[in-house]
Amino acid sequence: MDFFEHQELARKKTRLLVVYFILAVLGIIASIYAVVVGASLFVGSEGAGSFSLWQPEVLLYAALGSTGVIALGTGFKTLQLSAGGSVVAAELGGRRIDRNTSDLEERRLLNVVEEMAIASGVPVPDVYIMDNEMGINAFAAGKTPSDAVIGVTRGTVRLLNRDELQGVMAHEFSHILNGDMRLNMRLIGLLFGILFIAMIGQIVMRSVMFAPRSRNRDSNGGGVLAILAFGAALMAIGYVGLFFAKLIKAAISRQREFLADASAVQFTRNPEGIAGALKKIGGLSEGSTIASPRAEEASHMFFGDAFQDKVMQMQSLATHPPLDVRIKKIEPKWDGVFPKVALPDISQSPELGGVERGARGASSSAAMVSGLSPVVAGSGVQDAFRVGEPGAEQIIYGQNLVAALSPESLSAIRGGAGAQAIIFALLLGQDDELRRSEVALLKQSVDELTVQHTLKFYAEIGDLDSSKKIGLIDLTIPSLRQLSPPEYERFQTVTQRLMESDGQIDLFEFMLQKIIRRHLDLFFNRVRPPKIRYRHLSKLSKELSILLSTLAGVGSRNQGQAILAFQEGVESVAEDLGGEDLQFMSPEECGLQQIDEALNRFDEATPLMKKRLLYACGKVVMADQKVNDGEAELLRAIADTIGCPIPPFVKAS
Repeated sequence: MDFFEHQELARKKTRLLVVYFILAVLGIIASIYAVVVGASLFVGSEGAGSFSLWQPEVLLYAALGSTGVIALGTGFKTLQLSAGGSVVAAELGGRRIDRNTSDLEERRLLNVVEEMAIASGVPVPDVYIMDNEMGINAFAAGKTPSDAVIGVTRGTVRLLNRDELQGVMAHEFSHILNGDMRLNMRLIGLLFGILFIAMIGQIVMRSVMFAPRSRNRDSNGGGVLAILAFGAALMAIGYVGLFFAKLIKAAISRQREFLADASAVQFTRNPEGIAGALKKIGGLSEGSTIASPRAEEASHMFFGDAFQDKVMQMQSLATHPPLDVRIKKIEPKWDGVFPKVALPDISQSPELGGVERGARGASSSAAMVSGLSPVVAGSGVQDAFRVGEPGAEQIIYGQNLVAALSPESLSAIRGGAGAQAIIFALLLGQDDELRRSEVALLKQSVDELTVQHTLKFYAEIGDLDSSKKIGLIDLTIPSLRQLSPPEYERFQTVTQRLMESDGQIDLFEFMLQKIIRRHLDLFFNRVRPPKIRYRHLSKLSKELSILLSTLAGVGSRNQGQAILAFQEGVESVAEDLGGEDLQFMSPEECGLQQIDEALNRFDEATPLMKKRLLYACGKVVMADQKVNDGEAELLRAIADTIGCPIPPFVKAS
């Protein structure tokens, strides 16, 4: 199953979620109706002969009341979650890790996450650690990769070696890439509404039980009992909702855990990593248990079963498959024995002598890769465009990119001012006179230290190829997210002025614009992903012609080669065009404004239409069996705009 099939599956699961949610609401309405009718019968407000089990008015009030409460709870939680995955991480007791932390465990975790992000072609997510959780567990939360966070327990970073940690992180990145994360967030919002009734019942009972005693309490004993009975009834009805909530989470989550495990193995090419982490969960007394009282809401998001040791947990309602089943899927010959888990001394860990301390070493997951080239040569379109499916060579590329930076540069990138300076440095012109005017512009807009950082970074990274520059941009995103709204507005203004300083926008600047819009504007402005409007490629034939013609022109030396490359892309999607003819367009017809409008329309297309677009783009680019800088930049702009992460164009050499 590829990235786009995962996206389609996530869409279908969303529809299934709505069906389950409606059934749960109907179950709650029926429960409330039964309680009210039963109470009426018990009190005996009507004669036994005239009493009827069918009372339409009671059903109407039960339906209106329960749906109102559920809608209120769901609306509140959904609004709260609109801020992104950081809300979930904070509720679970997570602490955002400082990107310049000196803690060895946290430093290793951040390095692994940065490498995975670069390898995946997505911005580096913020990382949260749950200091008080000693079990082995992790989660990914967010609506899109733009506001994603990864959370881990202290037990995870303390008890897993680097390969095992990499396997767990690959599992979580699979959820980020394949649309699971957004579905999980929707699930939290909907299920909170279902559980809201039980929460009201708990509040009612606690307010009565812990209220101060009064003189009239004995005389009002009947009223107190009535309130207690009302609270108990709400809690009982809430537990009906809890049953449905568990059923929904189990139906949505279990199969996706198998898929994420398989994706992690494919990503790292090291089944021992994720299998080792699962075995350690089985051999640890705490297992993957999460102690946070908010864990129930997010139990479907975790790497391991957050409630695996609870006696009352029924396997049919479990959010995760059994550990032994997951392990045997990865290692069919496993003997079934869980190892005893001991606390390692991380300061003596040999893996910290590799990438963690700046060497070019790599984890065993990709030891077979002896070298990497920054662009693809002769690998074929399928290998070049593994959207959402990075491999071990991309991980090594990410490791080497991070390790190649000086400690001072890396520290600056991980800070807000330094991250801005990196972006400014990437935008400085090659022409000396133009660069002097741009530096003068910076001096008018930012502080002197940022100007100095910008000039230093320009000298260090000015000659990098596009793949490495793209990786650096991805590294800066989490630091740029920490800017205040006024700081971000100033950053946008300065960036735009630098782009326009020479009177034109080139492909690199256009790509940078698209990355900033997709990942930072969405984060700061909480822009919702667009709704699907286009379901047939023939509806976007003009837009497809613009994009393929532009790519053909960027990668070819003359018009004849460009037309041949264009035809390669057209032939790859001919069956999907329904007889529509695509016309090769001149450069005058393919300006950046036309490209921008075409991409915005494709952003409103189905995942499978996006797949056809990127496959056609791949055929155009690979017509000459190589990816140059301009093609890499335009492809990243296309992919970011339509929400399809493309791994770096690298190949084992």
